[in-house]
Amino acid sequence: MAHVLLLLTKYKYLILLPVAILEGPFASIIVGFLASSGIFNLFVVYLVLVSGDMIGDSFYYGLGRWGSKYLTKHGSRLGITHEKLENAKKYFADYHHKALIISKLAYGVGVSGLVAAGALRINYKKFMKTCFFIAVVQSAFLLVIGFLFGHAYLQIEKYLNIYAKVMIVGVFVLIGYFVFLKVKKNLKIKTV
Repeated sequence: MAHVLLLLTKYKYLILLPVAILEGPFASIIVGFLASSGIFNLFVVYLVLVSGDMIGDSFYYGLGRWGSKYLTKHGSRLGITHEKLENAKKYFADYHHKALIISKLAYGVGVSGLVAAGALRINYKKFMKTCFFIAVVQSAFLLVIGFLFGHAYLQIEKYLNIYAKVMIVGVFVLIGYFVFLKVKKNLKIKTV
């Protein structure tokens, strides 16, 4: 998390598009937080995030449409197993709009569903319309969460650091106590 924040604050918009393509929802929350701090322009960030999400969706669609040989060989490396792809294909055949919405919103299914849409040759315009609508709403929602609650990350981190220090001290106290009991027991045995 700290590395992503550092990269985004250093390179700003240059790195934002690639980050949005790779992981749009995660980036939306982080950039919302950074926008609340005045580092990013919220409107520009929103446009970049939606664009990055659309580019990523198009890539996965194209992978499904034209990369079936690659998927059979290397799909498991991308988290696209044969079972996931077959399940997504079955669901897409009957409910392609619902399946696409679920693919965009459910993080475990996401990539497989988008690839399945391409493999089933769902109309690209319909695919992009649905993806665009979801990206617009999802990016706005996550940006707002990051904008409003991003500072909570700093508070949570502060309390987690305190909690970690207390736990470390507690563990050392417990270890010391058990060592003390063991030594005391060994001394009693030797004196008897």
